[in-house]
Amino acid sequence: MLCSAELHSHSRASDGKPTPEEVVVRAVQLGLSALALSDHNTFRGSAIAIKSARELDLDIAVIPANEVRTSRGDVLVLCPSIPNEDPPRGIEPPELRRWSDERGCIMIAAHPFQPGRKGVGRYLLSHYAEFDAIEVWNARGLPLLNWAAERFARSKGLPMTSGSDAHVISEVGEAPTKVMAERCTPEHIVEAIRKGMCYPTRKGMGLRAIKEAASWSIMRRLKPSTAAGLL
Repeated sequence: MLCSAELHSHSRASDGKPTPEEVVVRAVQLGLSALALSDHNTFRGSAIAIKSARELDLDIAVIPANEVRTSRGDVLVLCPSIPNEDPPRGIEPPELRRWSDERGCIMIAAHPFQPGRKGVGRYLLSHYAEFDAIEVWNARGLPLLNWAAERFARSKGLPMTSGSDAHVISEVGEAPTKVMAERCTPEHIVEAIRKGMCYPTRKGMGLRAIKEAASWSIMRRLKPSTAAGLL
């Protein structure tokens, strides 16, 4: 089964504009099979999205996810089910590897070579074996450096994913990963990515997404307390 999965997105549970419910509803409207709501350093957004999908009876798999800020940079952690705790911010990648293995989760190097994006690029060059996959195409990233990530992943035989890195609703689904899984469930998608049964979508941000994201970025800086808003 071919599953179209948004593997990198954010909500108001961290620094995104939409609520988790709005993100999951938008993903369904786009016809996506799965959504990983990867808020920064928390699985809270994923937990809310899972609850919303269940209550609204939405036909989509919500993959528990967390974009962890490790000591070396950002790593996407995708799990088959919601863990009972978040990995500590600033955790060393080998420790996160152990944490993930204990819970059946996978680690994906997020936007590794994009400048100013706090990726694990330099660390990844010599420690690529610690990761299950590389996000080779980030819709917010510079295409040339996305291609560099793809070349590196191919040279090391690592699975390749893509994601929108959405922080506003119009970004959701910009660059989904295509996953060949037995079923479009969190467990099967996580395992399929681990086995390399996936490929990226190479697409950048649309004009509407660029405008909305720029507006949100300005709002967050001018009125951080208003923009953050508690769920």
